[in-house]
Amino acid sequence: MAEGRLERNRRLRKRRRFVFFAILILMAGAGLYFAFGIGDTETPQALDEDRVAPTTVADPSTAEDPASELEAETVATPLYFSGTGTWSYATPVSNAVVGNAGTLLKYDVAVENGLELDATEFGDFVNATLADARSWTAGGAWRFQQVPQGGGADFTVYLASPEQRAILCGSQNTTVSCRNGDNVVINSARWITGVEHWDGTLDTYRQYAVNHEVGHRLGHGHEVCPSDGELSPVMAQQTYQLAGCVGNAWPFPDGSTYVAGPAGDYSGPELPPDDFIDR
Repeated sequence: MAEGRLERNRRLRKRRRFVFFAILILMAGAGLYFAFGIGDTETPQALDEDRVAPTTVADPSTAEDPASELEAETVATPLYFSGTGTWSYATPVSNAVVGNAGTLLKYDVAVENGLELDATEFGDFVNATLADARSWTAGGAWRFQQVPQGGGADFTVYLASPEQRAILCGSQNTTVSCRNGDNVVINSARWITGVEHWDGTLDTYRQYAVNHEVGHRLGHGHEVCPSDGELSPVMAQQTYQLAGCVGNAWPFPDGSTYVAGPAGDYSGPELPPDDFIDR
C-alpha cells in the first residue's frame, strides 16, 4: 500500500513539472510574438495568383497638348479597350467630295459601343485626314466622300476594340490595326496610346494609322525604310518600328511627291511569321 502511494505521488509530481514547463514555454513564445511583431497583420501581402493588378492606359482627356498625351493620367483599361461588339455610325458633317481627280470612293465610319469614344469626332478626324493635301488625293488617283450608314459605302472605317479588331480582320492578332477587304480597322488600343517609339504627336500617329490602312484598301502593300534618317514611307509598319527612318503620317508629305520604300515587312512582336495582314 505504501509503495503504491509513493508511485502515484511520483507520477503526479512528474505531470506537474511537465505542465509547469509547458506553461513557461507558451509564455515565452507569447512574449516573442508581441515583442518582435511576429504575425503582424499589417505586413504587405502579395497578390493571389488569380488576382491581377489592373492594367492602365493613358487618358487623353487629361493631356494639355498632343505631345504629352502618351504620358497622361492613367485610368482602368475597360474604359477604352473593351467594347460591346455593336456599332454607332457617324453622321457626316459634310457630304463634300474631297480630291480633284480620280476614282471616287465612298466610306462610312463606325465606332464600337462601350469604348466611350465619340463616333462623330472620329469621323471628323478620318475625313480631315483624307481631305488633307498630303493624303491619298494628292496623287490625282483618288477622291473620297464620307456617307452615313446605308449610304452606299465602298468601305467602312472602324474604330474597334482589340477583340473586335481580331474578328473583323480574321486574325488572332490584337496588337495593331488592320485591313480586311472593305473593313479598314483602327485598333482602339493604338488610337488611345499610340506607340512609344513614335517621334511625333499622338495626332500624327493617328493620321498615319488612317492613311496606312486606307492605303491597303487602295491596293498598296507594305514598304520598308529606304535608309537611315529619311522619311518613312506611310506604308511601312511604323507601329512596329521606324527602322532608322523618321516617322511619317502622309503618303505625299510635300503635297506632290509620294514617299516610297522597298517592298517588305517589319517583324512585329507576338505575331507568327504569316500574320502580316495589312497593318
